Amino acid sequence: MKKKSINPKIAMFLSTTIVAIVFGIIVILLENLVFTQPLDKYASITYLIIIILLSFIEMKVMETFQKKQIFPIYYDSLTNLWTRQHFEEEATKQLKANPKVKFMLIEADIRGFKFINQTYGEEAADKLIVYYSKIINHFAVKFHGIIGRGFADRFYILLKVSSVQNAMKEFKTNMELCEEMTAKSEIPFFPKFGIAFLLPDNKKRDITIQGLIGQASFAKSTIKNDTITAYSVYNSRLQERINEEHHLEEKMQQALDDGEFFVVYQPKISLKDDKVCGAEALVRWNNPKEGFMTPDKFIPLFERNGFIKKLDFFVYEQVFKLLEKQIKNGEKVVPISVNMSRNHNKAEKFIHDFLELFNKYDVPPQYVQLEIIERSFMGSNTLGEITKRLHKEGFSVAMDDFGSGESSLNMLTSIPVDVLKFDRVFLLSSMNEDGTMDSKSAEFIQILINLSKNLDKQSVFEGVETKEQRDFLKSINCDVIQGYFYSKPLVEKDFLEFLKLHV
Repeated sequence: MKKKSINPKIAMFLSTTIVAIVFGIIVILLENLVFTQPLDKYASITYLIIIILLSFIEMKVMETFQKKQIFPIYYDSLTNLWTRQHFEEEATKQLKANPKVKFMLIEADIRGFKFINQTYGEEAADKLIVYYSKIINHFAVKFHGIIGRGFADRFYILLKVSSVQNAMKEFKTNMELCEEMTAKSEIPFFPKFGIAFLLPDNKKRDITIQGLIGQASFAKSTIKNDTITAYSVYNSRLQERINEEHHLEEKMQQALDDGEFFVVYQPKISLKDDKVCGAEALVRWNNPKEGFMTPDKFIPLFERNGFIKKLDFFVYEQVFKLLEKQIKNGEKVVPISVNMSRNHNKAEKFIHDFLELFNKYDVPPQYVQLEIIERSFMGSNTLGEITKRLHKEGFSVAMDDFGSGESSLNMLTSIPVDVLKFDRVFLLSSMNEDGTMDSKSAEFIQILINLSKNLDKQSVFEGVETKEQRDFLKSINCDVIQGYFYSKPLVEKDFLEFLKLHV
């Protein structure tokens, strides 16, 4: 059970009392045991010793109180900002004291901080946290807000605002200034923000500060890793999105039975010769009433409700069928990668079901690659076991979205993948207005490519859309790229035509 902190005034009284008692004991000892002359003759020395001893004792007393949670810890030891607990306490007071005031709650963190921590080390990551805390604290103070630090790279800001419109205008303006300041960091990093508002006429005015943080956190979670969007606001549209997802859930199984889902293939290009060396299989949904739906509308939902496992195996079978047809027709064949969602958390079952389906088709395993993502709730042991089994059967394995925050350097010791795929966010966030690469971001991407070389793993970069991006990746010896610069994802017929022209 969590220990409760007592009132700080009581804690201070206790510490002062203890110090006073010790003071008396020290005076008696000094007068009766040490000095042979009256105490006043040695007053200066005595007082100096007493001050030093008392300072040391009080420091130890307060340290003990904090360790025992007797005295509440108000300040984060790294940034000197309020702790989240103290922030919530003070924020709660403000919400209760100002029932007719509009509030803006911002949750801020750093995109891919886990990877930064693993790549540059804990000391450098701590310096980055301090640097970032100073930036956002500057804006919190500027608008007379309060700020606190949560776990790792998370920060919380509460501001009183005149209106939502003015608040967002100021936020966007200051976000640009924030981006200019973050660009000066030795380590390239990209902040992201979740925002929630509390209004006087809000039906949920009685919401707690924890609830407000939850709304901001949910909004931040909707920011995609493959876009440069830096913030998201919790509003009625998010509630509408929840309702829309319920509607899709009612249709998903029937849609699979009716053949509404289909597979597209995005070519992978070798930078050595600009020829197709593979492809990635992706799923799309075309509903007669809803029309064509992009993956961002249904994949996250299916990952949450588990339906993605059925959809994964639908994609696997379509790929196996295509490869078998190509081989029988004597056509040129390149390896095709398929995604394994995070929901396959039972290694034995996945391997059994995957091989059972694969063995129905006459396809060599070297033409199939599994793309996996390390997730916090799929242990590396499970992924490691799956990877080793797939290797044993002749398949290759790629780590998808490496460096985006989902994966870390530690996992490479337990998950022996063959390929590191880097998310397009690195490229999208690294371009200057004139189309050239930002120098610091370019250095970071160079580190990623060097890492893959040092680990003897193939490097693949997604989201290549311009000649400048292609030429840059080629200059730093990236192995393979995919993106709209060469081709968008293609339906099967168009992919086979593209393959004939670019092999």
